[in-house]
Amino acid sequence: MTNIIDPNKTLGDIVTSYPVTVPELNKYKLDYCCGGKDTLSEAVKVLKLDEQAVVNDLEKAIEKAVETEKVTRNWSDASMSEIITHLLNTHHVFMKETLSELNNLMFKILKVHYKTDGKTLLQVHHLFGNLKTELEAHLVKEEENLFPMILEFEKNGSETLKSQIMKFIEETESEHDTAGDVFKELAKLTSEYTAPENACGSYRRTYYLLDDLAKDTFNHIHLENTVLFGKL
Repeated sequence: MTNIIDPNKTLGDIVTSYPVTVPELNKYKLDYCCGGKDTLSEAVKVLKLDEQAVVNDLEKAIEKAVETEKVTRNWSDASMSEIITHLLNTHHVFMKETLSELNNLMFKILKVHYKTDGKTLLQVHHLFGNLKTELEAHLVKEEENLFPMILEFEKNGSETLKSQIMKFIEETESEHDTAGDVFKELAKLTSEYTAPENACGSYRRTYYLLDDLAKDTFNHIHLENTVLFGKL
């Protein structure tokens, strides 16, 4: 199986068609969520990557998935209500639970490791605090406003309602961009969520969860920006 990936396709389209490419895109730090409208070719040029090497790795991931029959669902053929149900039952639940656990861990490791890593942890604590506040507000707005409007539009196709939804989406995508930027800053600050060698279990758990939350959020944003909103 060759010539699967077209570099002129957007990152969002590539992930939609081949979700198994996400780990490879993460490896190369190719932003398929907030930067999902960029083509692969454009994105690799910005990061000064070898385009063919990236394409080869993406195609290997797809081939391996086909061989092991672990191809993730292509959500492009799902209805808007199916996508929203999936978002609520997986990504929203995961985000709420992870933010809660991280909130407790953040203060704990800041207090215990302040003398040795205080400078970095204060910055991480500050960034996470702002991120948590913004993400929780974002989830509420989606659950109470945006998603119900989309579900209603799916039923009646009202152009007036669609106009309201599109205005709300502009704000939503802006919030997605902001969250993506914070995660990138956290990754840089923590050396890609790598805890110090002498870090305790809580310290390591905190960085592991931050990394896990970032990856899940990028998938979450991609599914909304590229797939769900693309159906409107």
